[in-house]
Amino acid sequence: MHFSLRRLAAGLLLAAAPLGAQGVVTGSVTDPNGRPLSGVLVTVEGTAIRAASQNGTYRAVNVPTGARSLTFRYIGFQAVTKTVTVTAGATATLDVKMAAAMTTLSAIEVKGQVAGQASALNQQRTASTISSVIDNELVGRLPDPNMAEALARVPGVAVLRDQGEGRFVQIRGTNADLNSMSLNGLRISSPEQNSRQLPMDIVPSDQAAQIQISKTLTPDMDADAIGGNVNIVTRTARANQPLLNATFAGGANQLGGGALVNVGANAGKRFGASQKFGAMVGGTYYKNERASQNIEGDWCSQTRNCGIAPSLTSLDAPNLFELRDYPQVNRLRAGLNGTLDYLLANNSKLFVRSTFNRFSDDEVRARARFRFRGGGGSRWTQVTPDSGITTGSQFDRDIRLREVIQDILTAQVGGEHFAKDGKSLDWAVGTSRASESRPDVLTMSFRQSGMTLGYNFADANRPRANVSVGAFDDPSRFGFNSLVREVRDTKDSDISAKLNASMPVSFGGVTGTLKGGLSARLKERDNSLVNATYTNALGANASGATAATLMSALTAETTGRTIFGGDYQFGRTFDPTRMADFIKANPTAFTANALTSATTSAGGTFAVGEDVYAGYLMATLDAGALRLIPGVRVEATRVENTAKIVSLNAAGTALSRPIADTTGTSNYVNVFPSINATYRIDEYTNVKAAVTTALVRPQFQDMTPYVNVQAGQQTATIGNPALKATTALAYDLMVERYFRSVGFMSAGAFYKDLKNFIFPTARARRTDEALGPDATQVLQPVNGPTAKLYGFEVAWQQNLTFLPGMLAGLGLNANYTYTKSVAEIPGRGRTGVDTPLPGQTGNAGNLGVFFDRGPVSLRVGANYSGEFLSTINAITPDGDTRTRERLQWDASGSYQIRTGIKLFVEAINLSNTPLRATVGDRLNRGGGGDDPSYEFYKPWGMVGMRIER
Repeated sequence: MHFSLRRLAAGLLLAAAPLGAQGVVTGSVTDPNGRPLSGVLVTVEGTAIRAASQNGTYRAVNVPTGARSLTFRYIGFQAVTKTVTVTAGATATLDVKMAAAMTTLSAIEVKGQVAGQASALNQQRTASTISSVIDNELVGRLPDPNMAEALARVPGVAVLRDQGEGRFVQIRGTNADLNSMSLNGLRISSPEQNSRQLPMDIVPSDQAAQIQISKTLTPDMDADAIGGNVNIVTRTARANQPLLNATFAGGANQLGGGALVNVGANAGKRFGASQKFGAMVGGTYYKNERASQNIEGDWCSQTRNCGIAPSLTSLDAPNLFELRDYPQVNRLRAGLNGTLDYLLANNSKLFVRSTFNRFSDDEVRARARFRFRGGGGSRWTQVTPDSGITTGSQFDRDIRLREVIQDILTAQVGGEHFAKDGKSLDWAVGTSRASESRPDVLTMSFRQSGMTLGYNFADANRPRANVSVGAFDDPSRFGFNSLVREVRDTKDSDISAKLNASMPVSFGGVTGTLKGGLSARLKERDNSLVNATYTNALGANASGATAATLMSALTAETTGRTIFGGDYQFGRTFDPTRMADFIKANPTAFTANALTSATTSAGGTFAVGEDVYAGYLMATLDAGALRLIPGVRVEATRVENTAKIVSLNAAGTALSRPIADTTGTSNYVNVFPSINATYRIDEYTNVKAAVTTALVRPQFQDMTPYVNVQAGQQTATIGNPALKATTALAYDLMVERYFRSVGFMSAGAFYKDLKNFIFPTARARRTDEALGPDATQVLQPVNGPTAKLYGFEVAWQQNLTFLPGMLAGLGLNANYTYTKSVAEIPGRGRTGVDTPLPGQTGNAGNLGVFFDRGPVSLRVGANYSGEFLSTINAITPDGDTRTRERLQWDASGSYQIRTGIKLFVEAINLSNTPLRATVGDRLNRGGGGDDPSYEFYKPWGMVGMRIER
């Protein structure tokens, strides 16, 4: 589709024709208890003028002078019509209280969770884009401790999980790095080491007043959101309604028996006779002492040809099979937020907002590793498609102690200013700072060589490996192999500013506003890695241990442990506390591998400077039942990156030249035309459509000019500063039908055409590259030609108030999303192969049954996420990793013991659903790393009290 920018701009300027005798009507809209309402649809009778309330206030412009009737419509309440006298060039005030509930709601009251449901649906109905909204009252309906878990319930949204908890958000089949996250409209910096993805589990769900998911964009929004944008709106003090709520809860994890603690509170009030000054503060503390167990695999197709029988594929031969035990996964989420605002004349205001969130993950990981291909003399003496025996192999046991601390700090100051003639101006200046610290990661490994190992993977749910010759867990048979210490630091800082101005416009029978603005976002990002890798030599130490006796000295277990409910023997392993104490007491006992330490450190050290400057022009035009929002946005991007170049000599034993900095730059400009349309068939039915454009910039490390190679490794990795941003043209259509009983049905379809999709590829090493004697191929991210993504989503939510008696308290919530994608990815073995986009979940959905009657509230919910491609293998499609389908059941219930006080119980993962991933299309070929073959958690839950005043 082609847009003429000149015609669009001319049309928008023509819209700014001189206005006749018109004025402005503004005021507040509240429920019977004085609670401000968002999403109230305000229409001026006899005209096409409409407006929607935000935080309890509305503003209608272009209103003809004289006595005018305004109608206020809010799902859950009867419509209210009132008359006001409008004066030319002036602002009239009309406050409204929605008093009478719909008669169909006789079984339930429009308060509490039903009020939250109504608020979300009204905001969704009046939104100018195709979007979904979650109100803070709804977040607690099911046990959703973080934002990712809450978003998983939304139509078109799926989540990626880590250690059983939601972490990254996928919108309409797009991977998490194709979406954007904002806090009160301010882009949030990411603490992740290499990517732009924001881990949503760092933000406690109690911090939000609303969560807005925009699936189409308007020109006043940042354009880097191909899938969509998630905007978290924090709480603001309410007029006439002081707020105080608190949560106190505790529980336990079934696996490991660790504690759960959840404490949080929010308080807000407006002060003074005129209540112009408002203050809101809140804090949360959530501790989850978890445990998990998993198995992982690595296959010849993922890394190299293993020299197996030519009649079999490389996927038939495992490189590695691991048993993993995480006896300690201590997670802590703590957050603080505050908002101060001061009301000026004409509902104008000034505000200051700030949030701080911390997520820490303190893990102990023990591994038992069957290294089938380990050792230069390893051979497959028998291989069938699902079983085999290898000789000359190795078996490792290691323990890793790792603490990860992620912080996000945001601060924003701004204002909203409204003139009596309908013009408006808003501005904001803010900063977002994110960091990740891994202060001292310790990994100690012991190895046994010359072993005969067997494996049988016929059972996809319980693959097996065994030791035929050698010892499975005798500490005296394992020699010290290595010690690795790492310190990682990531700092991501954004400074942003924006200025928007709008004015009323009218021509012919069309009324609306013309809006334009400028913005800038300046990013500085630094990643540093300090690695110290030590050889298998062990020197003098206070314990008198040798390399052969150290594991025995560190082992306290006399009998081996089991995992997966006793299905697997994990065996004895050494004690993590003894390990840490030995390292601390004997720092000089270890011999550093200077080359590996230097090259590994260089591979994780880089800096990114990225500045984005933007301007836009758009209009909101109402003509009868039709609203159009045409416009265009222009973004200019300036990038300067610094990374390290590593070069090895021909023997691979030393650097051929000192590790040096290298710099890459990139400058580009993108134009984003768009149009959103809403046709209001009646008060409860909308048809929405949009044609929009967007982009996603390359991942941070991918676009740096680094060159990294490790001695003994067959592959080298390099960055690509010439990467182009991925762009998309999207078409969207949605039909929404809302119910008077606070519910809705919707159905929609979408299609996205992507260009310059980024994927990893492998090429043969060139002779002029100083990559040592071992590297034969180079891995590098590149742009692909095109990719297509399309699908549909349906949703149904309804309170079944038409049922008799107690059954009238029942309700249903269901949604389903189907997506499909095809990407053109050049490379070995991919000719004629349809490759989906990574993260594209083919099927996703939710089913919830709820009951609200009197003081009792009950919820049961199921969340389903279908299979998706999680990792593209740069060498062969046989090595692509797929995360398998997952269905999880959760439940919650509450009982109101008195007004404003509830006792509640929550249970998570009642279905004991594991996380699974496989390599290729075979279910019994398990994945590894971030995509484990089989990860196991068991259910967990808590009980507590909520106070809401």
